[in-house]
Amino acid sequence: MSKIFSELLDYDKTIIGVDELQKIIGEPDYSTFQRQVEQLAQGGALAPVRSSGTNGRLPPLSNRYRIIRPPEDYTACLPAIRLLNPALNIAGYLNNPALYRKHEVILKGLNHCLWYTPELLKEPMSRKERSFSLWSREKLLDEHRALIGEILKFNGLNEDLLNCYDTPEPFFEYVHTRSGQMTVLILENKDTWYTFRKLMQGTGKGVIAGKRVDVLIYGEGNKITKRGALDEYNAGMLRGRAGQAGEFLYFGDLDQEGIRLFFRTREANPGLDIRPFAGIYLVMLKLAAGVELPKSLDKRGILAPVTEFADMLGLSGPESRLGFLKQGRYIPQEIVNYQVVSGILSQ
Repeated sequence: MSKIFSELLDYDKTIIGVDELQKIIGEPDYSTFQRQVEQLAQGGALAPVRSSGTNGRLPPLSNRYRIIRPPEDYTACLPAIRLLNPALNIAGYLNNPALYRKHEVILKGLNHCLWYTPELLKEPMSRKERSFSLWSREKLLDEHRALIGEILKFNGLNEDLLNCYDTPEPFFEYVHTRSGQMTVLILENKDTWYTFRKLMQGTGKGVIAGKRVDVLIYGEGNKITKRGALDEYNAGMLRGRAGQAGEFLYFGDLDQEGIRLFFRTREANPGLDIRPFAGIYLVMLKLAAGVELPKSLDKRGILAPVTEFADMLGLSGPESRLGFLKQGRYIPQEIVNYQVVSGILSQ
């Protein structure tokens, strides 16, 4: 009966119909099933819903039962609550450990930062960059806005604590410098495009990871893979500014789709020199060392030419296999956040 009780506790509703109950118990003989239900009711695991009536069989059973779950024991939470950073509402969580359990996952990332890397909060990041830096999930801040607001309010913290900025829809390009031969960097994601633009525009610096970059382009998903799109851009926009692209560099998520996007972009514009920006990808791999990487949500199962891409990055040995991709993990572009870009940007 302990296995049946465990399955009842895992049932996602409080009320269960008698037919569904019989499926969980797995007893086809009605008399035996009826005795087992009565035993569960006598043991306090089930309570008949009287208003639902009986099933009309002999001996009768209620048409519906309420699953009685034992009160949750929060004793195991108390040591973790006491170890929270003093900036958090320790007394409040000790008085309400159920709320701590609700906040726990998000609170852990915030607490770790407050204890060990509070300086990260002193400088700005985009929302997705901040989200990844705290929780290793670049979309968590957007997906759980209400819950994070509740956590900050309960702990008496202002939303400004996270020190992150929203990234408005960007223009397609940012021209940093103009010359006869211009290097164009294509960035897959909006947050990263905005961060590079923000820092280059604010500092006047244009050398990224040792490579001068003149123009930033936001790839806008599959828009950058439209046949001839970059050829037309190079011929029309750049030459119209008394210059043209000497080369196009690409930087995106290090996942199957990000690699496929690069190759589709290159195939759509065969007349251009388009290569992955190896310097930034190597920074990305270094930053990801020791980080629990997020699981890919891409379930299409379309494999990218990983080996060829790794060769273009100059990787060799075990590194060249990018094993985390085979494990269904990926490195989002947002790992290269505001502070990281500050460190690889020079005159």
